[in-house]
Amino acid sequence: MHTAQKQRRAGRVAAHSPERKVRVNFMIRPDEDQFLDQLSDQIFATNANRISRSEIVSAGIDALRELHRLQGQSASFLPFTMAKSGSDLSMLVVVGIRGAVDAGVIAK
Repeated sequence: MHTAQKQRRAGRVAAHSPERKVRVNFMIRPDEDQFLDQLSDQIFATNANRISRSEIVSAGIDALRELHRLQGQSASFLPFTMAKSGSDLSMLVVVGIRGAVDAGVIAK
């Protein structure tokens, strides 16, 4: 499909960013796929702004990066490097968020 046609598709807005982006492909479970769509739809219903699934995933990566950075600043954090699986990492992220809230690093 031609680039101009892609930009005109309903519900799609071309995001212009000065940041260089890299295309990656990865697999997610159907429930994760549904969650991304639901979150995007909820954001749109709340404020009429369309946020793509890629932007949601990027925001999650940014949040993970920030939690990882904060690990060295508080004993409340368990290092993400302890993870032996995706499930372990998910648990460590949740514990990290709770630790950050308890430590007052992020607001409730």
